Amino acid sequence: MAENNNIERRVIGFEDMELRVEEGDNPKLIGYGAVFDRWSVDLGGFREKITPGAFAEALKTSDVRGLKNHDANLILGRTPKTMRLKETSVGLRYEIDVPNTTTGRDTLEEVRRGDISGSSFAFTVPKGGDEWQYPDNAIAERTINAVNYLYDVSVVTTPAYPDTTVASRSLDEFRKTSEIPKQENTEEPETREKEQPEEAPEITKLEQIQKQRDIERKYDRAGRIIDRNKSRD
Repeated sequence: MAENNNIERRVIGFEDMELRVEEGDNPKLIGYGAVFDRWSVDLGGFREKITPGAFAEALKTSDVRGLKNHDANLILGRTPKTMRLKETSVGLRYEIDVPNTTTGRDTLEEVRRGDISGSSFAFTVPKGGDEWQYPDNAIAERTINAVNYLYDVSVVTTPAYPDTTVASRSLDEFRKTSEIPKQENTEEPETREKEQPEEAPEITKLEQIQKQRDIERKYDRAGRIIDRNKSRD
């Protein structure tokens, strides 16, 4: 199957979301691939959350694999027989019947030891399945209300930076089609920048010459008066 270039991947990064092994004759992996109503970290200019019920339609139609590190060669389970998914009040819960294979046995041991503690999921969002907004003085916020297909839920050894290319494209479209409100000027009139005083009219060159001549005549007249007073003395 060709890679869908609209697939997004997110890593569960909340410390209180436990990934654990349920021991028994047929050990199981139990964890959460996604959680509801919790804001993510900054994903590169935006953050996001998933609303309850977002996976409802996808769970009816998706053929979901349980993988290790999103690698289709490292399969742990598949819906509906060896992996079960359901939405709870917390988020998207998964339960995998781990196979007795090298990948399965290694993964169980790595989870027991705490070497693997993260979960991730791959998904697509339909047109109109998300909403964007710009809170005042904050980064953009994306709310995912619907997932139209769920490709896999994976346990991950090293939670890589999530693939947000598709979401970034969605954000760019939102910016193009929406006018981002500007903050209103709340300054009081007296605190606003004062108007600059009007500049004095420019003096022409002829006026400058005439003014200079007037000054020279006054000095000349003053000089004659001084000389006359000296001759009298």
